[in-house]
Amino acid sequence: LLKKTIKKYPWSVRDYIFPEPNSTLWRYMDLSKFISLISTHSLYFASASSFNDPFEGAKGTETKRQKWDDYYLSFLRHAVSTVPGAKRETLTPEKVEADARRLLRELSESGELRRTQTYISCWHSNESESEAMWHLYSKDVTNAVAIRTTTEHLYASLDYDPRILIGRVNYIDFTKQYAPINAAFWYKRKSFEHEREVRAVIFGPYNKSAGISIPVDIDRLIDGIYVSPYSPKWFVDVVQSVVEAYKINKPI
Repeated sequence: LLKKTIKKYPWSVRDYIFPEPNSTLWRYMDLSKFISLISTHSLYFASASSFNDPFEGAKGTETKRQKWDDYYLSFLRHAVSTVPGAKRETLTPEKVEADARRLLRELSESGELRRTQTYISCWHSNESESEAMWHLYSKDVTNAVAIRTTTEHLYASLDYDPRILIGRVNYIDFTKQYAPINAAFWYKRKSFEHEREVRAVIFGPYNKSAGISIPVDIDRLIDGIYVSPYSPKWFVDVVQSVVEAYKINKPI
């Protein structure tokens, strides 16, 4: 079904890499977030505007503005001149140029607004646990939990919602490269390469809040539950009790 969805919505995977369906994904979190996940049966998608990275959703650097304007104008000229259903006789060079520049201006003006209307669920792609991720994504590494899934199971748990786009993050040097127009939220600076991030993204506007919760099938989502290797025995027992209380039949 995942492959059929990709075929049906090819635009959703055109500008970034769709992970292999069996790629192993991890989400590291505090116990409170884990309880929220399994008690509400919903996955939290944070607003891109709430992230600390000032380059979140960026397409290039301001110092290279003229160069990336030229880069996008080339793309937009082609898009305008090949738009389906357009009357070819009206697509004069002047018309194409005017429309391309208008679209570029609107694209620039909508940049910050787009950040408030984009919601992201972040995952770490790795076949095994990551020491760095335990420390990065928990306030207290002694009280942290991780869940393991796959790309296929993540998408299935979200009922293959075509509004939700899943892709690998590309890490680039923004002083030398540009993010594609329709995939900027899957491009980050090379300094974040250690995250090996896969993102599930949904576009709003919704309520322009710090985040939204999307219903998720917990049984289809979770393949395994992991307790931080730094946790004391009592914390392991607490996680076990919580899992049993919510009738989550998954290995810990």
